[in-house]
Amino acid sequence: MLSQEQKALIQSSYSKFTGRDGFRPRYGQRLMIAEIAKYLGSIKSNAEGLRNSAPTTCVVEAGTGTGKTLGYCMATLPIAIELGKKLVVSTATTALQDQILSKDLPELAKHSGIDFSYALAKGRGRYVCLSKLEQRIESFSADPNDATIPLFLLDQGNDEELSEEQLQGFFSRYASGAWDGDRDTLEEQIDSRAWSMLTADNQQCSNRRCSYFSSCPYYEARNRWDEADVLIANHDLLLSDLALGGGVILPAPEQSIYVFDEAHHLPDKALGHFMVTSGLKASQSWLKSLSKSLAEMLPAIQAGHFVASNIEQISPLSIALQQKIDAFYMNLAEGLDWDQEEGASESRYRFTDGILPNEVKEQAYNIKLDFASLCRYLDEIRAELNRSVDEKSDCGLNKEEAEQWYPVIGSHFNRADGHYALWQFYSKDSKPDDQPDARWATLRDYENGSDIYLFGSPLSAGGLLNVALWKRAYGAVLTSATLTALGKFDHLRHKAGLPQGSVYHRVPSPFDFQQAGLLRVPPMRSLPNQAQAHTQELIDDLEDWIEDHKAVLVLFSSRKQMNDVFYGVDRDLREDMLTQDDMGKQELIQLHKKKIDQGKRSILFGLASLAEGIDLPGKYLTHVVIAKVPFAVPNDPLEQAIAEWIESQGRNPFMEISVPEASLRLIQACGRLIRTEQDSGQITILDQRLITKRYGSLLLDALPPYRRQLGS
Repeated sequence: MLSQEQKALIQSSYSKFTGRDGFRPRYGQRLMIAEIAKYLGSIKSNAEGLRNSAPTTCVVEAGTGTGKTLGYCMATLPIAIELGKKLVVSTATTALQDQILSKDLPELAKHSGIDFSYALAKGRGRYVCLSKLEQRIESFSADPNDATIPLFLLDQGNDEELSEEQLQGFFSRYASGAWDGDRDTLEEQIDSRAWSMLTADNQQCSNRRCSYFSSCPYYEARNRWDEADVLIANHDLLLSDLALGGGVILPAPEQSIYVFDEAHHLPDKALGHFMVTSGLKASQSWLKSLSKSLAEMLPAIQAGHFVASNIEQISPLSIALQQKIDAFYMNLAEGLDWDQEEGASESRYRFTDGILPNEVKEQAYNIKLDFASLCRYLDEIRAELNRSVDEKSDCGLNKEEAEQWYPVIGSHFNRADGHYALWQFYSKDSKPDDQPDARWATLRDYENGSDIYLFGSPLSAGGLLNVALWKRAYGAVLTSATLTALGKFDHLRHKAGLPQGSVYHRVPSPFDFQQAGLLRVPPMRSLPNQAQAHTQELIDDLEDWIEDHKAVLVLFSSRKQMNDVFYGVDRDLREDMLTQDDMGKQELIQLHKKKIDQGKRSILFGLASLAEGIDLPGKYLTHVVIAKVPFAVPNDPLEQAIAEWIESQGRNPFMEISVPEASLRLIQACGRLIRTEQDSGQITILDQRLITKRYGSLLLDALPPYRRQLGS
């Protein structure tokens, strides 16, 4: 239970913040603060400050205009500081990160009376590795045959090579303090492939053993994180930390109070982190590059040392693996009944119920065993390189040489470990009562050959999130404008694996949707599943549906239909259009606003990424046109596997998965229209199924209470 002191601090801080001229407290925001604070006050802890009550979460759906950031910060921050916990705010998009960091938190610090500090947490890959940078610079004056410059064995034909002048500039700017080593603060744009050659991942970094550790940009940033009361992160970074065991990149879950903003993205983000994949021919190419790297390293190793022995063992192991992978490739290429859609450059095969044929599974098991051996050999070499950096090894490498070889071996170990995870996934046994896994393969044709890519994924990230996050966290708040599907939290609870005892709240939006918005489903001759006829009807009638609106967003579920309509309409109408394929998202929005400011008509054509996370208030958007209800692509192999499993239990996957997911996407798309209390406009959905199908009324009732004009 909250103490009187905690209640008083939250109330006084909120009063100070909202007492400013022009700021009006919002009922939904006050309710959000109260419910989150009540939840945190219910958590019990032991003398060491560790939670000893059952794991729970607090889920708050707060519509646009509620003021979510202020709401959850005002409730969590005073309690986190008093308990000595780190407040970790995790978002799905950089746009929201930037807003919280540059606007919301500075305002809170200035006007609330709460004394706190904050920092932005980024992954290691956003920071330059000074050791790698130095090696790159030295390479320009080195003998290309010199094996003491091993870093370029990882290049694999990089076409975006940075010049010596550029690299020297990075180093001098960092040394002078003009640059902090963060890619995002560089004045010039750097190709991602070229930048990757200047960064280190967790396996490539020798940490405190590195000569540059005391001045490392990443660890200097980490020091700032350690001192901050609030950390702003993203879902991907947080999930990467959990995959490493938690507390490696970010504070340990046990010492953290989490807020997951844009929480509806978390389950799918987690599923992506738990997915395994690799190309078979690509694996063979990597094995060849591994052998080449080790052949370059071997002459520098003391004869008879176990490192030399490991290298010599890896060579025949690599050849054997290439042969086994080749046999596996041929087995799949010739033995599977591949499904290829007309005009597609790839074929696909999904293993029913995720079950592999016995011969395929046995092959996968044998490949897994070899990758286990390869990982062990590489890990032993990497450990010995660490000893060489500490000058405690007799392997033949001095400190400088070991530092140069460490990221190479670390990178290869990382690849080997990823391959081991894939083959372990493909060879593991499933218990009869367990939820099955999804396994599928794609056969892709290229100009110079083909490759088979293997994929594996659990059907849900819920169980994994429950173990890795919810059971460990001190407390967790999940919030977004869209968390309910068809008016219920059931879909999120299942996908995210939320623990029993979690509390769920929907706080009202301050917007008067009845007065501000009109939802129209006009009469049409075609249905979306009549693809050609539906597209032609959009081409013929789009201008009539747009009416006299000047600021319009037209959202499509498929790129093909978007482009077909764009190129099918009259030229005069097309001149007013901006399509997502023409330019980047931010440039597209800026050009749209510029046209509106000039008094011109601007019609944005976009896909799913424009249905969420863009803010076009007032005159910049008065009409949202949605081409059809955004159901998931029916041929997605993971969606098919989930539907297959649900059907096997006698349940209805369409009503249980497809309709709730479509409901979430439809709410997000409609949410582009009303962004402030002054906004008004129209939403037009070009899908008669909302009127003719039983599920149509469920989808409509889940939307905000706009005025409706259905079928007329």
